[in-house]
Amino acid sequence: MDPEFALFLDETGSPKPNRKDACPYFGFGGVLVKRQDERVIRDRLDCFKSNWDMKSETLLHGSEIRARKRGFAWLGKCSEEEQERFFDELTNVITSLPIILTACVVDRQGYLNRYEAQYGTNTWEMMRSAFCIVVERAAKYIASEGGKLMVYFEKIGKKEDRIIKGYFNELRSKGSPFNPSTSDKYSPLDRNEYAQLLRGIEGLPKTRSELQVADLCLYPLARGKREPNNRAFQSLKSNRLLINDRIEESEIERLGIKYYCFDT
Repeated sequence: MDPEFALFLDETGSPKPNRKDACPYFGFGGVLVKRQDERVIRDRLDCFKSNWDMKSETLLHGSEIRARKRGFAWLGKCSEEEQERFFDELTNVITSLPIILTACVVDRQGYLNRYEAQYGTNTWEMMRSAFCIVVERAAKYIASEGGKLMVYFEKIGKKEDRIIKGYFNELRSKGSPFNPSTSDKYSPLDRNEYAQLLRGIEGLPKTRSELQVADLCLYPLARGKREPNNRAFQSLKSNRLLINDRIEESEIERLGIKYYCFDT
């Protein structure tokens, strides 16, 4: 049987191409996992939560942890030493996991500068572009491993989930949606290749451990282009968790993390 991989996806920032949005980017991506390693991820996260007297169903939500709010308001009441220990242990857990990180990060202003004049109100939402890029690159990587890919995303609502599944089904039935003349250098897959490589797609609740890991890792990946020295990004990079570290340098443009529309 072909080895099966799972891609767990999350997003950071708004996918709406709005010039007034305070967040300078939109990021979409997550963790690529071999099926046999899923239990390892869940067990290690549960152990970390238990060590900090958290219930296993506690969500490790990155924005709450960084802000010390809501479910992690208690963290803000800890001493600086305890807070530092918490972040060190969380980093150690994440960097010990058998995962590969991939993403597409879109610069908001660069995206609008490139496409708004051309398409006006018909400009794609950044979600569609990012989704297609991430899934295609993951599928190419899996093809090099002789495997198949199952895609998972965080369930949000019926309408939003239907849109995401629509993007996926379009890839399998029609192939890449990008202009062939400008995307040819990336060696896009055709619909037959997608049909062979992509097993399916499913929305899951955020209680799934792998989605929590995707949430925690995507934020530093999104910041990595503008702030390559940020501590979390450097931890992921130094532990060779980025997909760029698992492929040849010549393959990064075709398979690696995509920083899209960073024109300046």
